[in-house]
Amino acid sequence: MLKRALLLTFAGVAVWAGEVAHLNIDDAFYEKSVKNAPNAKPVLVKDTDSALGRYNLYPKKLDIKTLARAHGHLCDGLVLAYVELSNTLPKLFADGVIDRTDLRVVAKNSPCLVDTSSLMSGARINHRTLSLDNSLGGSFIVQKISTGETYKVELADTGFIKALKKKEKEIRTKQKKGEKITPKDIDEVEALAFEAMTTMLNTDPKQLLKITKLKDYQYEFKMDDIGSRSDVINKNVGR
Repeated sequence: MLKRALLLTFAGVAVWAGEVAHLNIDDAFYEKSVKNAPNAKPVLVKDTDSALGRYNLYPKKLDIKTLARAHGHLCDGLVLAYVELSNTLPKLFADGVIDRTDLRVVAKNSPCLVDTSSLMSGARINHRTLSLDNSLGGSFIVQKISTGETYKVELADTGFIKALKKKEKEIRTKQKKGEKITPKDIDEVEALAFEAMTTMLNTDPKQLLKITKLKDYQYEFKMDDIGSRSDVINKNVGR
């Protein structure tokens, strides 16, 4: 019986592997409608050539798909961060190319916001250039280290994400009470997240965002709420 079970298991794995081989898994994680959205245009970044190297001769393109691959999924938090930062970071550089060697960022301690802001700016906790401040919510403060020039970016109106935040709160409340999270819960919150993403990717940034230049801003390194990840707690909920 054990031998038969193992054979069935291996057969199942072989079938699954065969199915995956015929899927375009390179794009399976990515919502294709994002590609041509007006606020999903790639940004240009520059770095150094090596650990002890000089500036790159040429900039690199960085887009939402690349960030989603590195972060693990495409979500409203990643899109929020991308849209806010792609409209703010280039302001700090005359040619619009984001210099990832010359930036500090302050963000809420969220997996999505921290990953996106770090990858887009080069700011890192271990270099004390990425500060975690939960009072910012979904906004960011970005500073050019060499000049001190600083901007804060935030949503001009958060009304369109209220339903999403309400559903997220309901799910977290159920978890705290030890109640079961259902596939319906996840489907509903993901549908609301997609609606929010669609709004952020297609709304004129001049209407969507409020960008403020901060005078004499003093950067402070903080690490609010260091702890466990929030984006993996429902990974075993059925589909």
